[in-house]
Amino acid sequence: MDYPLLLPEQLKSHLKSLRKARGLTQQQLGRLLGLGQVRVAEIEANPAAIGVDQLFKLLSALNVSVVLRENEAPRLPPKPAAATARQMTSKSNKGRW
Repeated sequence: MDYPLLLPEQLKSHLKSLRKARGLTQQQLGRLLGLGQVRVAEIEANPAAIGVDQLFKLLSALNVSVVLRENEAPRLPPKPAAATARQMTSKSNKGRW
């Protein structure tokens, strides 16, 4: 299942939910990572407090991975056609030759 994250705060609930879904306590997850229960609690409360390498180790211990997926391109208004730009240039040059 995909869990799209748009904000760092969203990671809090996902980390806790994933740990519980795996049937792990904070202490058990900490042992897998070589951390104490208090540190796991801190990470779940504030995932921004860890580095990327530690985050990847944590996600690996929870049997999940990071996937980078391109979002759909935003819909922008169409650009003026090249012919229109040329017409505008030629109009502004009239009378100069």
